[in-house]
Amino acid sequence: MKRLLSIILVASSLFTTNAFAEMVNINKASAEVMQKNLKGIGVKKAEAIISYRTEHGEFKKLEDIKEVKGIGDALFEKIKADISLDQGLSVEGAAGAEGKATTEKKSEEKVAKSEDKAAKEAKPSASKATDKVE
Repeated sequence: MKRLLSIILVASSLFTTNAFAEMVNINKASAEVMQKNLKGIGVKKAEAIISYRTEHGEFKKLEDIKEVKGIGDALFEKIKADISLDQGLSVEGAAGAEGKATTEKKSEEKVAKSEDKAAKEAKPSASKATDKVE
């Protein structure tokens, strides 16, 4: 029974990794990418980010995004884990080489951890089964 639960856990983790938003490159991302992948960023805020970026140049620090009208401390705290200055999505379905590698690596690490956990949980039940046979 534990083995079945472990397999279900691993399988569900494979499907849930795609449900999370991907890292967004705020120096290159289109408005559509920002809206789709950043909580609290809609049409107007995405356009404001692009306008600010066009007028002032690339963001130098993540915190610089708070200079954009409509993005304060609270919204910054929501999105800071999902934004980057030099990696991640910039246009729909495309990540920079580093951004894509980072996203894939995180997914692979989650799967590996789940498999390790499942293997550890399966070992004690397997040894109990062999004890009963002897």
